[in-house]
Amino acid sequence: MVIWLISMLGMIVYAMLNIVKHDADLAIAQKQAFRARQVAEMGINWAMNPAVKKYDRDILDQILEDGSTFSAKIKGEGGRMNINFLLQGNGVHKEFLKNLFELWGLKENDRDVPDMLFDRMADWIDADSNTTGVHGWEKEEYVAIHGENTPYPFNRPFYTLDEMLLVPGWDLVVANLPDWRDYFTIYSVGVSVDVNEAEAKVLAAVAQAAMNRTSQDDHAKRVEEAQEFVVLRWGPDQTEDTEDDVKMDAPEALNALDVQSDPQAAIDPASYFGSNDQTTHIECVATVGDYRKRVVLIVRGRTGTPQILSREEVPLFQ
Repeated sequence: MVIWLISMLGMIVYAMLNIVKHDADLAIAQKQAFRARQVAEMGINWAMNPAVKKYDRDILDQILEDGSTFSAKIKGEGGRMNINFLLQGNGVHKEFLKNLFELWGLKENDRDVPDMLFDRMADWIDADSNTTGVHGWEKEEYVAIHGENTPYPFNRPFYTLDEMLLVPGWDLVVANLPDWRDYFTIYSVGVSVDVNEAEAKVLAAVAQAAMNRTSQDDHAKRVEEAQEFVVLRWGPDQTEDTEDDVKMDAPEALNALDVQSDPQAAIDPASYFGSNDQTTHIECVATVGDYRKRVVLIVRGRTGTPQILSREEVPLFQ
């Protein structure tokens, strides 16, 4: 009996130690999570200062006294295509978007897919109940699938990129282009992409769609040309976000990407390229112990009274 009692007491003590350890670990994790959020916001505030440039790494990358760290990046949100602007204007940009979808391989199996995607996306954001084109879907089509209480379509511009996933057919884009989020935004101004902020793959895609070049075989060459232009932006040291970076203008980009302006066209291909978009994407990753937190802030204008368009905590695996 004594041995049995000792064994039982030992098991109880062991269980209590595990409970205490679990509670202590949970408290430490909560403290680290709170501190990581604080540190991330600290980095965001440093980056929001208009005097801080994207190459001021001594300011944007810091190790604090308690060992926590943050790393902030300042980028232009204008380097992506604004899907809301491209869908507005009574279909004036339809050919451009169709060319993008075809470039991404959506015309190989079904020649109507680019048309279908544009029509359904246009119906999703317009305020009327009239179907667009021959493939458009309005309330009646969604009710037939989801029932009378369906909220679809929203009949307003996209508020987040995630809402694009709700449009029937967009899963085809996701399957063909897993990094599709790198190409689109809802925050920049106008249909043009900022040639000083766009990645090479975005510049190449926009150039091909604007010039009606949808050959996937030609895409690799276009990306190489766009990458050469991006390296020119980086200046003599050929390193991104350093003090010798060069501001390029749209005509230089058009020349590098072999895009010919045509003012007589329904939409001038040159109109899809611009510069000096004032929408800024600030991202900060903070580390406290084993805990990491990423905060993304999108703001228009960093001088005067900036307009905060979005603030979210984004999982690090996205």
